[in-house]
Amino acid sequence: MSTISFVKQRGTSLLEVLIAAIIVAIGLLGIAALQMKAVQYSVDSQYRSVATDIAWSMADRIRANLAEDNSYSNIAANCSAVVKKCAMVPTASDATSTDSCSATEIAAYDIKSVLCTIGGLPELPGGTLSVLTCADADATDTDDCSPHSTFEIQVGWSTRSNFDGDFEDSVVMVIVPGTEQTTPL
Repeated sequence: MSTISFVKQRGTSLLEVLIAAIIVAIGLLGIAALQMKAVQYSVDSQYRSVATDIAWSMADRIRANLAEDNSYSNIAANCSAVVKKCAMVPTASDATSTDSCSATEIAAYDIKSVLCTIGGLPELPGGTLSVLTCADADATDTDDCSPHSTFEIQVGWSTRSNFDGDFEDSVVMVIVPGTEQTTPL
């Protein structure tokens, strides 16, 4: 009788090993997919951080050039455009004095330098920077962008989701630059 039950048991341990291997393989595939998602979210987080830094830098530059804040509206950054160098702290080797730059030239320099040199395009694939039209706080005056008006700064980049195609992601920041100082300190 023992030989009959032993014959019925043949191959069961091989079948158990095969089922265990399949379960382990499915678990490892799940771990690999989880790891790929973690890397993707880490890269997306890095892009969002860089985009936020670019938006803050642009907001600071708009606040520093309140005399010509209208010049920042509706301009998209173009790294191939030629603009006059207008650094805030000029040196003899890389920039002209800000006295020789108009506020509009400073605005064009700011937009180009923020996206093209301060960690922008090299770190953001398909990076874009737009300062959208000023939402005028006082429509009754002649100034298109009165004090306390809001600007919308948008920084975008290309990213991938689920490896099924590219799409755009962006950071949008709304700022109120403030008022221009009329009396010297």
